[in-house]
Amino acid sequence: MQIKTHSDEVKAALEKACEQIVWIRTNLGGIEMKGDHRHRIPAQLFDLAIEHGSGIVHLISANICASAFALVRSEFECFVRGAWLHHCASDAEIEMFIARDRIDPKLFELIEAVEQHPGFDSKFLSNIKGSAWSAMNGYTHGGIHQISRRLDGDYIEPCFEDDALLEVLQFSATMALIAFAQIAALAAREDLVKEADALMVGKPADAAV
Repeated sequence: MQIKTHSDEVKAALEKACEQIVWIRTNLGGIEMKGDHRHRIPAQLFDLAIEHGSGIVHLISANICASAFALVRSEFECFVRGAWLHHCASDAEIEMFIARDRIDPKLFELIEAVEQHPGFDSKFLSNIKGSAWSAMNGYTHGGIHQISRRLDGDYIEPCFEDDALLEVLQFSATMALIAFAQIAALAAREDLVKEADALMVGKPADAAV
């Protein structure tokens, strides 16, 4: 199996994504969070989404692309769960999640509830789910989206086109920035929310992974 090198375009996207992740991690250290479950638990989920985003960037940098793509769904789900637990869940639902690791509403129901709140009413979460959910599942569970990218000519080996790599890099880094902005908002750090917003090229509303 031949180790492939990334194109210049992908290398540039990786450099930008790495810079965004470094900025996020640097600024996370100065944030103080309330200790109650409605703030702390969502913040932990947003932080997990950021780590998945970081993992995606580093795995693609190391040319371990299939594993990177498998994390896209995890990053997205962590963000949605965090947003729902903070903005929509009752105290009882939060405690049930903590005690029994259980959230009853389906993902689309979580998204519908979250998008009733300001900041989410652009429907970017439901747009992502509508356009990319099938692909996310395929990458995570070894479906056709993954299998189709493991044949290069007559050889069974990874074969990820630049367009897909660029899309996942932008998606993962932007979702990490949005998750960071949610943490900053939970801590009433509007200065950091504005800085994160300024770093975003645009929320990944039409991502198709």
